Amino acid sequence: MAIQLTIIGLERIGCSIGLALKEHTQKITRVGHDRKDPNNKKALELGAIDKATGNIKDAVVAADIVILAVPVDEIKETIEVISNDLKAGAVLLDTSILKNEVAGWVKEFVPEDRYFVSFQPTLNPLYLSEPLNDIQYAHADLFHKSMIVITSPPKTDGDAIKLASDLAFYLGSSPYFADPHEVDGITTGTEILPELLASTYINLITSQPGWREGQKIASHSFANLSGSILNAPEREMFGQAIQGNKENTIRMLNEMMIGLRNVREIIENEEWDELHKLISLARERHGDWLYNRNKANWENSANYDEIPSSGDFFLHMIGFSKKKKSKPE
Repeated sequence: MAIQLTIIGLERIGCSIGLALKEHTQKITRVGHDRKDPNNKKALELGAIDKATGNIKDAVVAADIVILAVPVDEIKETIEVISNDLKAGAVLLDTSILKNEVAGWVKEFVPEDRYFVSFQPTLNPLYLSEPLNDIQYAHADLFHKSMIVITSPPKTDGDAIKLASDLAFYLGSSPYFADPHEVDGITTGTEILPELLASTYINLITSQPGWREGQKIASHSFANLSGSILNAPEREMFGQAIQGNKENTIRMLNEMMIGLRNVREIIENEEWDELHKLISLARERHGDWLYNRNKANWENSANYDEIPSSGDFFLHMIGFSKKKKSKPE
């Protein structure tokens, strides 16, 4: 008996999840839906899904697992639309950077006996420099040598969390269990702050009187710093991730402003040794991060001796679904 896994959102993340599960198509049926029809067709061509449907309700009505891989500005609407079509026992996984905000929407719209777990992938270090969202950069090994951050609301069914953990292994990753509030704070610094800094930097530089000539000689430094703007987690309504993480964003901006004032004072006071130390320390810390990220041998990574077998995983999913269906009303 095959289980149905539905992927909503067929850009880079959604298609890569489908590709990673391609070898299990005898036991799992991968159904895909994207509001952009060309993405549905491309995902089929890539072999990322077994079936595409243009009707989102049809995509989820029989699904045992539903994975949301949509932009942040489409999550709330998507959850509201599919909520009453999720069958009892279905597990809903969200891949976005928002934790508490999305959990609140699930609580608002999704009926009981459907289970929600936040399931945020990080990327194989081989692909860190590629654009984030484009379907052409989907890879079956996109999540290898990485972690999938798993958080859940209080009192979430343990079997749903175990299912998410097992799925992380089948994507070639390792589950990382975390507190949702802590993760919201961390991702503010690693995802939201770079976007805001890039936005401010681009608007500042391109508003300078000399930009008409400056754009002719702007090179890799400008491209690298400004490029973070292309990784915005929204499709159209930019800033929604910040709106959903306001307090952390303000805190991080305050700390950034303190840091910039410190740099300005160092330069004004001609403390060149201090400036050298500041830049040297940053280069050292960046190098350490890049080395560790490529090595991917984190102390708190999951024990690979406990990786479930293929049969165990799919039997667990079928049993989980049946158990939930048989719960007394």
